[in-house]
Amino acid sequence: MIGELIAEVETLAAFIRRGDAVNVNDRASKERAIALATRYFNEVKPRILLIAGETELVKQHDNLWQQFVRLAHGNNQRQTYLSALGSLRKQLSEFNVASVAAAPRSNSGAKPHTPSAEESLIISTLDLLVPSAAASYRQALADLSGAGRVSFRGTAAEFREALRETLDHLAPDAEVEAQGWYKPDDKQTKPTMKQKTRYILTSRGRQKPQRVAAEKLTGLVEQLSGEVTRAVYDRASLATHVQQSKQEVQQVKRYVDTVLFDLLEITS
Repeated sequence: MIGELIAEVETLAAFIRRGDAVNVNDRASKERAIALATRYFNEVKPRILLIAGETELVKQHDNLWQQFVRLAHGNNQRQTYLSALGSLRKQLSEFNVASVAAAPRSNSGAKPHTPSAEESLIISTLDLLVPSAAASYRQALADLSGAGRVSFRGTAAEFREALRETLDHLAPDAEVEAQGWYKPDDKQTKPTMKQKTRYILTSRGRQKPQRVAAEKLTGLVEQLSGEVTRAVYDRASLATHVQQSKQEVQQVKRYVDTVLFDLLEITS
């Protein structure tokens, strides 16, 4: 549930980032912002309260959402929206990690997912290097193996988040920006996941074909996970939608596994 909200926050940020005006004035953006906040208070906050209780951090997070709604009711700068969405995503990620640690989701009566040898190598390496990425990866595996799911948006977001946090750890923004080849992508203010992948493998002396292959896979993770997140129930039936989304997430997993094996220098 929290992972799905994170995915929707990222989708809205991408939507707002595509605009050209200094201020966000269009009705669609404002309505999406208000709908997102409504979903937080109605659906996600009760889950967070079960995990964390009425803590000061939860109150601060509530305030962020309230400020975000105020933005949507006024005429405010695009960058202010993006900054607010970035803060919301960061805190939601922390709540998501706590959710996984406190009570891993599983289906009643179903056996927990047993990681394969390759998955276990990824998890054990991430546990030592980036524990929050390991938590996202574990949650995605549990979601993907569980029965009865009607949405895989959160699952795709968890796999993407595991890769993103690993890249952020291995390739800090400042180090990537200091490279002679670096220049911001269109409408991006920070290095992309593909650029971070390039930095890591270049610093390790990898040959260009190896670097390009990893960069392409990273780009495919972003593209395909975004498509799963944006998917709506407009296919022939709900069952068709769920099955196709699951297949897409399985493909995201294959890409993530391949890139993580390379980035983490895992040998099976």
